[in-house]
Parts: sequence; C-alpha cells; structure tokens
Amino acid sequence: MAGRQRTPPGPSEGYGDEPKSDAEVLRSAAARIQTALPPGWSAQAKTEIGGLDDPTNASRRPDCRLFLMREGTTVATYAVEAKRALASSNLIPTINQLLDRQEGTPATPAPMLPMLVARYLSTQQQRVLKERGIAYADATGNLYLMSEDPLILLSDRGASADPWRGPGRPTTSLKGLPAALLVRALADFAPPYSVADLADLAGASLGAAYRLSDYLVGEGLLTRRERGPITDADWPELLRRWSQDARYLDTSTTRGFLEPRGLGSLVEKLGTQTPSQRYAVSGSLAAQPYAAYAEARLGLVYADDPPRLASDLGLRPVETGANVILAAPRSPVVFQRTSTWRDITIVAPSQAVADLLGVPGRNPAEGEYLLGWMKENPDAWRRQRDR
Repeated sequence: MAGRQRTPPGPSEGYGDEPKSDAEVLRSAAARIQTALPPGWSAQAKTEIGGLDDPTNASRRPDCRLFLMREGTTVATYAVEAKRALASSNLIPTINQLLDRQEGTPATPAPMLPMLVARYLSTQQQRVLKERGIAYADATGNLYLMSEDPLILLSDRGASADPWRGPGRPTTSLKGLPAALLVRALADFAPPYSVADLADLAGASLGAAYRLSDYLVGEGLLTRRERGPITDADWPELLRRWSQDARYLDTSTTRGFLEPRGLGSLVEKLGTQTPSQRYAVSGSLAAQPYAAYAEARLGLVYADDPPRLASDLGLRPVETGANVILAAPRSPVVFQRTSTWRDITIVAPSQAVADLLGVPGRNPAEGEYLLGWMKENPDAWRRQRDR
C-alpha cells in the first residue's frame, strides 16, 4: 500500500492551530494518518491509564497504541511515543525507548511496531527515524508507516519547516552575522538560559535571538520551554549545520601564502613576534592542543589585515602550493572566546570544528575527530553563564 503524495501548503497556512500538549499532538497526527489512508482503512488510537500525559507511566509502557485496521480487522499495531517538541539530542534516547517497547501485551499478543508522533519532525529527524525502522507522523502531515507482515507502506509529506515557530521575519538557514554569533554562543555556553540571556551572550539583537531559537526548535536542534528558558542545544549537529550553511571559504576573503620552513616556523613566528593586529589561528593547528588528528599540513589564520600580517611574518603569496591561508573574516565571531597555545592565539574549539567541517580534503575527518573529543570533554571547553 503506497501513500498518496500531495503538494504541502505554504509554511504558514493549512496546518491549523498549534498542538499545545502531547495528547493534542497524538490526536492531530492520528487525524492526518486517517486522511492519508485509502478507503476501507482506518486508524484508531487507544490511550489507557498509565499512558499519555500520566506522570506515573511505567518506562516500558507506550503513551498509546495505534491500531491500523482494514475492513474492521486490525492488521498492525504500533507502540506510540508522543512528543510535543523533540530536540535532536533527545531523538536517539527516544528511539531506544521505543525499540525497548517492541513486545506484545495480553491485549495485543503480536509484537507492536515502534512509532513516534510529534508536533513537527524536521527532515533530518525523519531520515534518522526511517533509517532505524521507526514509523512517524507529525501534526503537519509528515508521515511514514511501514510493516513487513502484512506488507504496508504509507507515506505523505507535510511541512518542510515548523509552521508554528513564531512571528517575525522567518529564519531558514544559519547564514549571516546574527546566526554566527548565536550559534557560537549556543555551542560555547551550556544552558539553561533565557533567549534574552542568549542575545546578551552572543552580542546579537533580541529579535534575531528569538527568530533563530524558534527556527532551531522547529528543526529539533534546540529545546525550549514554552515561554521559558532554553534548556538544551544539540550543539554537535548545530555546528555541523552551521559549517555547511556558512562555510568559511564563502564567508571570508582568503589568500594563499607559503611559509618555506613549514607550519612549525609559522607557529614559532606568531609566538615570538608581536603581531601588529588582531589574529586567531583556526583549522588543524587550533585542534592540536585538544585532539591532534595528524600533523597539520595547512595553517588557517584569521586576521583583520591579512596582507600586513603576511608581511610581518615573511610569508610569500602563491597561487598554488600554499601551506598557509590568511582570511579576513566577515564576522568578528572568530575572535570571540579565543585561547592561547604555545604563545599563539587560537580560536575556540567550536569555531575550529566548523572551519574543519566546512572544507574539503581530510579536514572534515579532522573536524569529526575534534567534535568527538568535545563530546567526551564538555567541561574542558564549554562555559557556564555568569549568574
């Protein structure tokens, strides 16, 4: 059985009122499923004591059971977890919880299939769920139900962006100066904090902070209590997304140079001389004190005036064969929360990761290696907001 495809409505029309609770999310998703079913089929959701919105619910008991029926006969049963909002950082724990529930009950002796319903599921979350064999539905109409016995496949498309992410000028990517300031702040400072606090930490406007936080909540990258503080940020995925939306080669003016004696000489010169301007080393060299992947082969240095810095360091401009890239950044965020290593100024780990992930060659592998270290050692680089 294949689902019928349709053209989804625009980002702010056709999706009705925003679901305000897990129960409303479930009812809305069930209604969307029913609409997508062919004639003779129906979907029935059954919530029992200890299920949805019950704080005493046992950890292995589903929020509800969804029965997929044909001509009045149940052909598949799903163990459903309902989430009004779902951050990407909570997706894998939720999937593991769902997979633990794949067992029968006295009322339904056959194994139940796992399913997740939410107010909105981002494209990335849908992809992960599909890869793990988890059925899903959201209140906008994004839908994927499958069963091998009997063979069932039902799919439909809803919104490609959260239609309830709030008023104001919509944010659809992580490009631009405000996004750079806010992404770096979300990575560098551990929540909880309010959106106003985030704006202060980032040095961005309050309006930009609200727009970006609403967008990230819709993308499943941020968890924020309703009219309350930000409580969690999926900073690894956030940095990956930022590195793709705002690659440093696209957001900086760069020029290649040659240090004939190698990068060791570059580090020595930067450490023993006093540059006449602000600079910060990024890329492979900035990863060395945290998670050295391999010997650095290319040096990336941000500077306010790259030609003057090149002259100060005795670097030769070259068209090919450069081992040093000097970049004039369009965003001052690269100079925020820097540190010192071997007497040189290096960017924050969050900036180094984004730069490494956003360029070709072996750099993305270096970026993932550094990202792994950051996940295992958050206390070594993430900061707490001053109370």
